[in-house]
Amino acid sequence: MKRLLIAAVALLATLDVMAWGTLGHCTIAEIAERNLTEKAKANIEVYTKGNPLASYAMWMDNVGKDPVLGRQGATKGWHASIVNEKCKTSQAIRDKYRGGRDSATGLLELQKVLSGRKNHTDSVVMFALKSSIHMVGDMHCPSHLRYTDNKNGGGFKVNYRGKKISLHSVWDYSVIQRRFKKSAWSAYADCLNTYNKRQIKKVTKGWVEDWLEDAGRDIRPSLDWGISKGSKLGGEFDKKALPLAELELQKAGYRLAKYLNIVFK
Repeated sequence: MKRLLIAAVALLATLDVMAWGTLGHCTIAEIAERNLTEKAKANIEVYTKGNPLASYAMWMDNVGKDPVLGRQGATKGWHASIVNEKCKTSQAIRDKYRGGRDSATGLLELQKVLSGRKNHTDSVVMFALKSSIHMVGDMHCPSHLRYTDNKNGGGFKVNYRGKKISLHSVWDYSVIQRRFKKSAWSAYADCLNTYNKRQIKKVTKGWVEDWLEDAGRDIRPSLDWGISKGSKLGGEFDKKALPLAELELQKAGYRLAKYLNIVFK
């Protein structure tokens, strides 16, 4: 538990925060909630008192802004993940490049807390639940997946449809909000929650590290789109970016459901 309560690494990149934004994170949480088993849903509601998972989806971003909780650094570094140039990950890779502070490592740590929730206070369980909901989403965000040979933070400004904005922000919310408004995650979940049982089984195969590596393979080609500081992005970019973003939202939703179904069984 000590690793859950203190920051182990300083000077992590500032762009490790704010992936997907409200629309993306809440859509992922909504898809997950619709795919929970009855048992997992009942066990989760012991702690959430029936509040929707989407109501906790942005907690990890918001707590970072808190003048007290933010300084504690309990979730610092958990917003980003890393794979190598071949889209493989391991604890050794994550320890070397992230000091063990990343979404995948965090999810594996919190798995122990949630599976052993009877040994923890309700507040600790809720901390783990809220953080997990957010981290599964972050792990699938194109601007939050790092490579050992490419930081992929997107901190530089581009011209997106006439607006100067960081590439990071384009991925986090601008692309997907062209289809749905910030508060329309239920409707977005209607649009994306379309996989059948066979497809869900395929995309949820394996566990956290397998999912991270799969996201790495999905996102890696976008590094070769030739985007640099000042690039003008519009319709042609959206034709490639939106399908990728929505694919990752779908996969994250179903994988979050599996994660919660397992740890709350």
